[in-house]
Amino acid sequence: MKTKALFAALVFVVSTFAAAPAQVNAETVQPKIAVAYDIGFLGDNSFNDAVNAALTNAKKRNGLVEPFVREVPTNGTAVDRLNRLRFLAQNGYTLIIAVGAGYRETIRRVSMEYPETQFAIINDKALAQMNISNIYFREDQGAYVAGLIAALSSKRKSVGFIGSDAELLASYTKGARAISRKIKVVNIDYPDSVGNLKNGLSQVDIAYSTWDGDATVIATVLESYAKKVKLIVERPDQYFADLMATRSVILATINKNLERPISQLVAAALEDRSIIDILNEEQGIYGREYGLKNKGIEFTLANNSNTLRSRINAEIKRYLAK
Repeated sequence: MKTKALFAALVFVVSTFAAAPAQVNAETVQPKIAVAYDIGFLGDNSFNDAVNAALTNAKKRNGLVEPFVREVPTNGTAVDRLNRLRFLAQNGYTLIIAVGAGYRETIRRVSMEYPETQFAIINDKALAQMNISNIYFREDQGAYVAGLIAALSSKRKSVGFIGSDAELLASYTKGARAISRKIKVVNIDYPDSVGNLKNGLSQVDIAYSTWDGDATVIATVLESYAKKVKLIVERPDQYFADLMATRSVILATINKNLERPISQLVAAALEDRSIIDILNEEQGIYGREYGLKNKGIEFTLANNSNTLRSRINAEIKRYLAK
């Protein structure tokens, strides 16, 4: 009996000490955040830099240092993207933020392999997975504001839309017509041809460009219409918008504010939460939408006119109240 009692006691002690480390580890696991940048890494003057600036502020605000926050580049290949995201997931990063729709298929795949890891994709809303936060900007609202600015600034009462997105054209037109029903909106379909672009630019004095594939639009304005046409551009989509040489033809910028989503993603991760508002219930897409109401979409005027700014803000207030 004594032998059996001693054996039972030893089993209890060993079992207790064997279970203890797992319990302690579970309680002491700290959130770890990683950002996977798009092609170009830092210095791209576009989304990578905007996300990095927002992350820098979030790190300072929350006292985050490596290894609890990590930033990685990519060469853009599917294999490299896949290897980097898997590496981060395998090494215990609880939130992995990927910059750009180029990561869409990679995140779709890795999020299923690591269902306990939370992922976020910046500037996209196509992934239906509970552990993916789609961070999406209301570009239609940005186009509406661009229409307001164009109509209020145009002397010819003829403004242009440069791009190929019918929804954005409709929103831009709606914004312009909110100022004047008589204003002419010229649809300059691009990328089509430089000839078509020039023909459209010759008919307007203000144009909103949504083209971010290269600097052809702004270069054409600089070369042939520098004193005749002003542009409204998008940031951080259009990396060339901040170049010193281009500023003379820029009237205003429509800005996607990366500070808010990055700050909110980091705060949620540190509190063991996720940003999974319903974006599309039917398709099961979650994340958060950023627009005029939550200051995800903002605007900057090159001339910093308080009178023009006040008029635009008044029109935005009316638009949001509808």
